Amino acid sequence: MLQDLRYAVRTLARTPGFTLVAVVTLALGIGANTAIFSAVNGVLLKPLPYPGSDRLVQIMSTGFRGVHFGVSFPDLHDLRALSQDFTGVAAVRTQRHNLTGAGDPRDVQAAAVTANLFDVLQVRPEIGHSFAPAEERTPLALLSHGLWVTSFGRDPGILGKSISLDGRSFTVVGVMPAGFQFPHEDVQVWTPMGEFLSQNPQVETDRGVHFLNAVARLAPGVSTERVVGDVKLLAARLSAGDSGSSGAGRQLSLTGQASPGGGAPAPSGGGRSMLDTGFDVTLLRDAAIGDVSRRLLILGGAVALVLLIACANAANLLLARATARRREMAVRRALGAGRGRLMRQLLTESTLLALAAGFVGVFLSTGGLDALLAVWPHALPRTTEIGLDGRVLGFSLGVAVVTGVAFGILPAWRASAPGIEQSLREDAPGATGGRRRLQSTLVVSEVTLALVLLVGAGLLVRSFIRLNNVNPGFDTRDVLAARIRLTPARYPAGAQQTLFFDNMLASLQAHPGVQSASLAGTLPLSGNMFMITFDPRTVRPDYPEPVMILRSSNISPDYFTTFRIPIRRGRSFTAQDRAGALPVAVINRATADQLWPGQDPIGRQLTIGGPRGPGAPITIVGLIDDLRSASLDASPQPEIYRPAAQQSNMGEMWVALRAGNGRPLQLVGAIRDAVHQADPEQSIGDIVSLEQLIGRQTAVRRFNTTLLTIFALLAVGLALVGIYGVTAYAVTQRTRELGIRMALGARGVDVVGLLMRENLRRVAVGVGLGLLAALGVTRALSAMLFEVAPRDAVTFAGTALLLIAVALLATWVPARRATKVDPMVALRYE
Repeated sequence: MLQDLRYAVRTLARTPGFTLVAVVTLALGIGANTAIFSAVNGVLLKPLPYPGSDRLVQIMSTGFRGVHFGVSFPDLHDLRALSQDFTGVAAVRTQRHNLTGAGDPRDVQAAAVTANLFDVLQVRPEIGHSFAPAEERTPLALLSHGLWVTSFGRDPGILGKSISLDGRSFTVVGVMPAGFQFPHEDVQVWTPMGEFLSQNPQVETDRGVHFLNAVARLAPGVSTERVVGDVKLLAARLSAGDSGSSGAGRQLSLTGQASPGGGAPAPSGGGRSMLDTGFDVTLLRDAAIGDVSRRLLILGGAVALVLLIACANAANLLLARATARRREMAVRRALGAGRGRLMRQLLTESTLLALAAGFVGVFLSTGGLDALLAVWPHALPRTTEIGLDGRVLGFSLGVAVVTGVAFGILPAWRASAPGIEQSLREDAPGATGGRRRLQSTLVVSEVTLALVLLVGAGLLVRSFIRLNNVNPGFDTRDVLAARIRLTPARYPAGAQQTLFFDNMLASLQAHPGVQSASLAGTLPLSGNMFMITFDPRTVRPDYPEPVMILRSSNISPDYFTTFRIPIRRGRSFTAQDRAGALPVAVINRATADQLWPGQDPIGRQLTIGGPRGPGAPITIVGLIDDLRSASLDASPQPEIYRPAAQQSNMGEMWVALRAGNGRPLQLVGAIRDAVHQADPEQSIGDIVSLEQLIGRQTAVRRFNTTLLTIFALLAVGLALVGIYGVTAYAVTQRTRELGIRMALGARGVDVVGLLMRENLRRVAVGVGLGLLAALGVTRALSAMLFEVAPRDAVTFAGTALLLIAVALLATWVPARRATKVDPMVALRYE
């Protein structure tokens, strides 16, 4: 083997052009596979960073139309009673806080947790200790490693010091390890749940307030199937035992936050409502990665096809090279070398090529994937786990070895075939006939695989173009927004909150670069949605369902002007729509069509209950078109807008500005100045343009489309090189034949036509097989498409024509060169 290896190195070094082309071709395929496998490894294969993470589950409440939301505090007690199923059940509630006393005021994401959370996760702080049960109602805090480093300079004496969250003092008792993220990566501070409950005692007994995310560790020997059955029985028992509430006026946050404006969740005033149909138990790992596994498997299939095309190209290169070495192989056989010995030598060379390509491919994959994740950091979950490790390097090594054998076995078999006398006759007719047939087969395979990838990429590109052309119903250009969460201790009531925002808006509206400024409880496309549920039969007795869900937002009068949303009927809000005035609302067409089909909704009234019972009737004063507020690819939902000044809580709002100069990001300083003028101690949350929000909304689609398009272009490029190589090889081998044809009167166009017809037959077979394969494969893309069918005829036809054009171009260049052959030179040896 060492002799074979030394000889392989010398042989490949003597042909640097061949070696470089083969290594680059294979490196593209191996690199693409390594990149996707590193993502699969980090996202799907690596366990969560908690001991025994495969025994951790998330428990959610399920409701009307399958909506998932948190559990209530009484639900948590009932789940903990299932001691035969769980060794522990913990809960967490996320909420933002204004952190002061550590530099400039800053908005941080915090989590109130039950004292046993870290025992359930089996994680200990890096320094200090976690919360003891006796400290459940003590104002303590655990810091994330990142916050400890950035805001406290990695101070080893941080333990025992106090930090201020929303004006309240919390004693730091520990710092979590680097990389600890729970329930998600944005959380920077953890506080005891009991301290939150002491501030909001009403939620401890109200089963209708779903504000907790529950996580549990399964007891030894207990399966998830058994737990699913037990919690289903628990839900049935609770539903039968509670009288239930109508659910009218319940406000649900689909982001895990509190009711609109921040603060404590509003109690529903009832037991387990008709919205609560049961519990959903999911492995914590599955909950963390969502539906990403299907997308990664599709991308994995795509890169496998790229690697197969690369292998076919490399095999064609080796077949062409074997022709030049056939006399060498014949001499070796004549000197006594057996076929197995020759095959081993040739496979050593192909494997060495693949290993070199694997080294280059690992380098390419690392840089390429890092670049893509830097552009779309939220396209995949668990991105911090993605990277090179022993498993990824082992995968790359294995792929390289298998690839070396895969593309080398057929050329080695052909090159080592018996036929010494025939091989030694340099001009033996038909010496390359079998080799030509094998090369044609490989070209057909390349075209087939390339077309499958090209069709898939074409579908995603068309889908993405359709998505970008969606009219959301509002103008997304030149709008900048900032999230402002007021410190409850400084702004406890609606009057103080209204005064702060009025002063801030007045300052912003006076800025020369601001065309208009407004407030909103929820921002379109932000992913932050507040829902109101009520009984629509109080308005429309024949409504087919007992519950209607409305997307709700509290806004200031200039909101529709800022977003350029036209009022189709009625009016917008005015400065007179304040506390104490007649409650009013603006609705969209979906709401009007469901509650008052075929009627004018202006002047109609509906009543939405609240934590203290039914509220005052709300008069509809305006109607707007349906908007795509949740996301561009989601169908419009019923929506209701109410004046922020008429609400009791404006603790958390978005301020949105329309830039008059077309440069919204230049107004970031104006927002900071306006907030600090109103209150120097007030922090500012996210600051984003609406176009950035659209970019976040479409990041996953962009990531998938970009990757699959890159792989398809790689496949087409490799197919082009393969067709070119086979045609150039054929021209070289058929020089005398072409010379005879030209000597007998064939014109250059006839020679070009001959070669192009031959290649076109190969390509046509490959395109036909590729279309058939794509018809079956593209069904897997259905969930990734938007307003494009998996068997879209335009995409199939367009990609087929594109690939045929590329193939003809790859054929025309070497065929054109064949017309330059001098017939006398070609016939000299006859």
